[in-house]
Amino acid sequence: MQQRVAWLLLAVILIVYIVFMSQQVLLRYDIFKATAFDLGNMDQVLWNTLHGRLFQFTNQGADWYGPPTRLAIHFEPIILPLSLLYLFQPQPRILLIFQTLMLAFGALPVFLLARRRVVDLPLFATVMAAMYLFMPALLGVNLFDFHPLSLATPLLLYAVLAIDCRRYVWGIVALILAAACKEDVPLTVALLGLLLVCKYKLPPRLGTVLIVGGLLWSLLAFFVIIPHFYPGAQHNNYWYRYETLGSSPGAAIVNILLHPWLLFTTFITLDRLYYLANLLRSTGFLALLAPEWLLPALPALAINLLSTDALLYSGVFQYNATIIPFIMLASIEGTHRILTLWHMWRGDFTPLLSTKNIIVQQKTLLARFVREASVRLLRQFQYKNLTDTLAQVGHRQWQRFGATMIPLAKGLGKARLQQVLYGWLLAMCVLNFVIMAPPLSAFWPDHPLGSREQHVEHLLAMIPSNASVSASSTLNPHLSQRLYITLFPEITFSSSVRQVNTVVQYIIVDLNSLFPEDRVKTTNELNQLVNSGQFRVLARAEGVVLLERAFHERKVLSAEG
Repeated sequence: MQQRVAWLLLAVILIVYIVFMSQQVLLRYDIFKATAFDLGNMDQVLWNTLHGRLFQFTNQGADWYGPPTRLAIHFEPIILPLSLLYLFQPQPRILLIFQTLMLAFGALPVFLLARRRVVDLPLFATVMAAMYLFMPALLGVNLFDFHPLSLATPLLLYAVLAIDCRRYVWGIVALILAAACKEDVPLTVALLGLLLVCKYKLPPRLGTVLIVGGLLWSLLAFFVIIPHFYPGAQHNNYWYRYETLGSSPGAAIVNILLHPWLLFTTFITLDRLYYLANLLRSTGFLALLAPEWLLPALPALAINLLSTDALLYSGVFQYNATIIPFIMLASIEGTHRILTLWHMWRGDFTPLLSTKNIIVQQKTLLARFVREASVRLLRQFQYKNLTDTLAQVGHRQWQRFGATMIPLAKGLGKARLQQVLYGWLLAMCVLNFVIMAPPLSAFWPDHPLGSREQHVEHLLAMIPSNASVSASSTLNPHLSQRLYITLFPEITFSSSVRQVNTVVQYIIVDLNSLFPEDRVKTTNELNQLVNSGQFRVLARAEGVVLLERAFHERKVLSAEG
């Protein structure tokens, strides 16, 4: 009966999530809160790819200037199959709906894995699926535009589920698709392979494929593909976020080896600790009881925590996409260990595992890690007698702790245990929402559709579909299905054919979307373009200004062909 209720609740939660979040992401787009980075970028890339111009885009942002190809900044081969979505509906809305559906159905492997690991609490699987869907980090990924990286979240979960069910072919397919989402995801795949081989006895050949394949994929992307498409660049386009460590990746490695304390003196800050606490609090800190399952998340955590850009460790952007799956997996395993001990202390082993497996699970708890770490450390200094003594002391302390917990476990029935567990998870979920509400508030749509949106759409419709455009960030995604578009204040675009910078034909800027301190500067820039005779005001409404390039310039350019 409880299993049927669990499935029914899961279906209800999924439907509510999909309907509500689809409405929110579409409304956010329609009221011009979506941005050029990255909905405008991805829309133009996919539109161009579908029309045979693979990975091409011309948006130029304030943080990088490079060739008009996505391959110059990220290696995301999943763009190729994603472009087929535009056969059904060639506009950004389909990307937002697809991303919502993919993230939502990531709850299914969470549910199934929780059922397999915690078999005597059927409703726990539904609770974990709900915790996944309403995790602030996941909501941020879903709300903030579209990123191929977001698809790695459900794909990694499905891969672990397939491997756990010994469906290795499906597991590899899911991992390949996840690795195709961004150049650093294969590092996560490699560490996942290492974890599964060392800890969970994955077949060695399969583990070797994951480890070696993941490492080679990332190395090829970072050191061959991206440099090839961005010739002349001395290092990664985003290295400015890590220049505290060194002027280049090589210099950073040398600095860390020579001055390892830099990692502690520079990057252990309150806001970074809050970021980690927010991630772990999403599942009531249960992930700490299975810390080995956080190993595959280390590349993404390092990228976020070592950055000087606070957006990466704000906890609500797409940078958490490959961390979320392993928070969930570690929490499921951590809960399994709590229940294993609870059954062991009560003397009731049958609902969960055999006695042999319980002993194995018991040895993986924190006491074992602390004891073995102490033994290994002290053996390096050849203090054998002391290490043996510490091991015996640790073992006795663990036995005493178990003896203390036996009366408590026997007095805590299954029903009361569920109440305590679910109450704790609910309390942590609510607390996390309260704490993360301010950063998430910037993503939620803040008003319904109205007359302003209609007037702005009228201005956008005045721009021919084949014209080149410079648009402000929030208008950019509504005009990005064209060959040439850039981000204002840039008014030139680079063409892969001509290899020259060309002035755009139209400029459209939403002054109301700018910060007050930027509005005056942008207004002056627009006035300067008009006063110089290079552009003329074509129309304006609701704080949006539309400029057209002067007629004589357009005539000369058309004559040139």
